[in-house]
Amino acid sequence: MKPEWWEKILAGEKKMEIRKTAPKDRTGEPGPWPMLVLVYVSGTGAVMGKFYCYGYVRTNLLAGLQRLSCVPLADLVSYAGGPGGSVYAWIVKNPEKFDTPKPLAEFGMTRPPMSWQYIEIPETEG
Repeated sequence: MKPEWWEKILAGEKKMEIRKTAPKDRTGEPGPWPMLVLVYVSGTGAVMGKFYCYGYVRTNLLAGLQRLSCVPLADLVSYAGGPGGSVYAWIVKNPEKFDTPKPLAEFGMTRPPMSWQYIEIPETEG
């Protein structure tokens, strides 16, 4: 994620993250919700925080997404592949910035994801 989008999420301005695809469970169905999203911020080399995705909306009504996503309409239309194209708007809740950025290796990753990817996070003993 670009640093400016992460800052807008943390500030509560960006309530929807725009993507071309949406999370699915192992059977290909949407969910499970809420889904933990770890945020890798471009240029930092680290996972900077997390938020929860409480679902998504697939829509081609892009003008309505401008305010909630902080993305200008022209950029939304371009990202959707032109007028009439659709995007997935992930619902962002409870963002949290980590006190200390976490290296990708901590999550079993050797390189940043291209857009997003699933990872398994082992449960820790309490």
